[in-house]
Amino acid sequence: MSQTFPYAFIRGEITPIENATVPIQCKAFQYGLGCYTGMRAHWDGENLQLFRLEDHYKRLKNAAEKLNIYFPYDFPKFSETLKNFIKKNEVKEDAYLRINLYCASTQMTPRFNNPDDDLAIYLISLKDYFNSSQALNVRISDYIRIDNDMIPIEAKSTGSYINSALAKTQALSEGYDECLFLNREGHVCEASGANLFAIKNNTSTTPPLSDNILNGITRDTVITLLKNELNIETQERTILPNELTEFEELFFTGTAAKITSIASINKAPLKSSDTPTAQKLQSLLDNTFRNKLPQYSHWLTPVY
Repeated sequence: MSQTFPYAFIRGEITPIENATVPIQCKAFQYGLGCYTGMRAHWDGENLQLFRLEDHYKRLKNAAEKLNIYFPYDFPKFSETLKNFIKKNEVKEDAYLRINLYCASTQMTPRFNNPDDDLAIYLISLKDYFNSSQALNVRISDYIRIDNDMIPIEAKSTGSYINSALAKTQALSEGYDECLFLNREGHVCEASGANLFAIKNNTSTTPPLSDNILNGITRDTVITLLKNELNIETQERTILPNELTEFEELFFTGTAAKITSIASINKAPLKSSDTPTAQKLQSLLDNTFRNKLPQYSHWLTPVY
């Protein structure tokens, strides 16, 4: 079970987690107005490394601009704020940071561009989001993935996760481990909070951004590792549902999910239960996190 660390950051200061509260009138509570990024920190026995900190900052800044949320942090200030916050919590284990921009305004109208938007951060210990030793049974959801012209996909807006919550709840209630979205055109998109990769004939395939998927930071990492370390090129193209069980491997990628293999789609098993590519990627990703692959040390930011 994940453990929450004792301190949070809210309203410009570090405070005990029990004091990190918001009014029930605020727009984040009333309308789900806000956005976030989730980032991992990895302990290697001596140092705590933040993974792709600057990319997470850029994603959050881009989301704030898309949604007209006030975010008065340049990268040095943002980095220093996170480091001081982590040090206050004395983190010396693998952890997950949830970094939220939320609309603190208590005015009763669903709008952005408010004067009192705020940054809030908390930390939990998190080893595996999914059971990494067991491949997932996945259900293609009856719920359609939101379109980018409804809500900007790349913004990771908090309210839009109602879409994910409905699909995930449906899947779990029917005995599955995870859901898989299709878009309005019937193209395969992604899970409730993870990107999809497929392997066949030493080629990787993943849905294109145009099919309403998040341009995940772990997705980009995996594309790089596949090419540089496993000599596997990735093609970004539309995947149709009837193709899924024809692939040799399917797996999800994400900050929380890391690399998680898929065993079946709608109870139909894949042709093979072997997951050599996913297993190699799990090892490569973990070694990257812990600074054992110096060619990727530029992705790491030490806290101490």
